[in-house]
Amino acid sequence: MKYSKKELQIIQKQRTDLIRKPDPTTNTAIIAFLRKYNQISQIPKDLTSKEWIHLRQQTLDNKDFPKFQTDHFNEVIEHNQKIDKKLDDPQTQKELDFLIKKYAIAKKIRQFINPLYFYTKYQNNKKLRTEKIFYKIKLPFWIWIILSLLMVLIIISL
Repeated sequence: MKYSKKELQIIQKQRTDLIRKPDPTTNTAIIAFLRKYNQISQIPKDLTSKEWIHLRQQTLDNKDFPKFQTDHFNEVIEHNQKIDKKLDDPQTQKELDFLIKKYAIAKKIRQFINPLYFYTKYQNNKKLRTEKIFYKIKLPFWIWIILSLLMVLIIISL
């Protein structure tokens, strides 16, 4: 059974054992290799491109990397296939359908009750509304009209 993106998000939030790993790439294999063999627990976020190219080249030149890469790819593919089998299992599908119904309704209710939801909708359409209401006369104009009418009435009554 195919699930939509929203349904998969609900499933992954409620059942963490059904989270798929991202499809394997050479870069993910290099990062896993560096973490495993070069004692790099965390690759810095501010890594420059030259440093990354240097680390990548060192890893690709390592004699153990090709075997590690195939093992890493096979491991990720097997993991994803197991999850696909679980998702195709009728018993699991019943459980997941129940979860989807339960949490999708709760999410809809939360959006309905949450006033911020409507406020964001209001903010998104603000430009559109101001363009449509260009013909409305501003408040100071009405004040001047009322004051002038009052003055005319006062003068007439004298």
